[in-house]
Amino acid sequence: MNVPRVALIGLGGYGAVHLQHLRDFHRIGAVRFVAAVDFPPGLDRETAERCRTEGCQLFPGFDELLAAIPQLRLDFAVVPTPIHLHARMAVALVRAGVDVLVEKPLASTLEDARAINAARQSTERMVAVGFQYLHAPEVIALKQQILAGAIGSLRRLTVQAAWPRSHAYYQRNSWAGRLRVGNDLVLDSPVSNAMSHFFMIMLFLAGREAFALANPRQVSAELYRAQDIESFDTGVLRMMTPDGVKLDFYGTHSSREVNRPSLTIEGTAGSAEWVQDSHARLVGASNEWTYSAAPESDTRERMLRDVLAKRRGEPVFICTPEMATVHVACVTELHRDAKIVTIPPEHLASYQAQGVEFTYVPQLDQQLARAAREGLSLAEAGASWAVQPHAMREQAG
Repeated sequence: MNVPRVALIGLGGYGAVHLQHLRDFHRIGAVRFVAAVDFPPGLDRETAERCRTEGCQLFPGFDELLAAIPQLRLDFAVVPTPIHLHARMAVALVRAGVDVLVEKPLASTLEDARAINAARQSTERMVAVGFQYLHAPEVIALKQQILAGAIGSLRRLTVQAAWPRSHAYYQRNSWAGRLRVGNDLVLDSPVSNAMSHFFMIMLFLAGREAFALANPRQVSAELYRAQDIESFDTGVLRMMTPDGVKLDFYGTHSSREVNRPSLTIEGTAGSAEWVQDSHARLVGASNEWTYSAAPESDTRERMLRDVLAKRRGEPVFICTPEMATVHVACVTELHRDAKIVTIPPEHLASYQAQGVEFTYVPQLDQQLARAAREGLSLAEAGASWAVQPHAMREQAG
């Protein structure tokens, strides 16, 4: 078997997660982990030495690795770099003859997403996008149940997620919570980054074919920030598919408590739910069905196995750039349509946990849950600081 020679572009941040998986796959002979880029600079000596002892050559920058591709005989690269660098790196790699797994989101602009698609098509290289939960067995099985008509025709899918993020989360790099870095759009937000997995699951489960996404034709949003950032940390998105299915997203990084991300699905003959790293469950007119979820680390490993299998020509599912471009289009549209509203400081509170400081919005947990359950705006759910969506659109215009 031809074992692929793999590079990791970026060892910091989420790159550390990919580093562990590539080491594990290297140890069992599934890949040869031959190169890595020390990005961001300043890799600790212990990690650097461990990489070298495992036969991994370290490069100080992406351009240096790119120039060394022929000597490395590189087959495949994993790109967990900042959002605004995804396109330029993925395009350069595929043009150099390397297959790519790029972290979510695919890109920060439609222009960049289309550039990746064009490069992939012209080179006939593989590009996969790291929406790991699309590979989760319970998600695939739930979609099969839905397509088989177990809950009738779809009416509404709703994501609800509350993941408090500390001040340190937004200070960890130069692009977190930013709309732009220099001349580059970033558009970092819960929808484009941390919670984008759940947004994609909603689009996936609403798709009318086994491995297709729904492509919303209408996108409206109310966006708020409680944190000291450029972008938004709390958002409500309302979308509609061409066949009239409602797709709603309610997410925040500024709640007091954690509310594990979940998706509820309403059909004409039943309902279903998916809860992150817990289960998928369906109650139809004639049956009940439950599928337990694997741990998140298993889901990430499954994604990498699927991507490697796709490289070998096996008929497995991966998230393609064409699919991920649907997500980029939705993010682009919400930023075009809605103004980001700053929540006044008198509506905020703070606390410390294990020496880390958090800012949160009191009562947001309950208000977000009610809004998601009843299909309301945050203003309708009782948030006195919230703006009615129609007024928000008028301000944006």
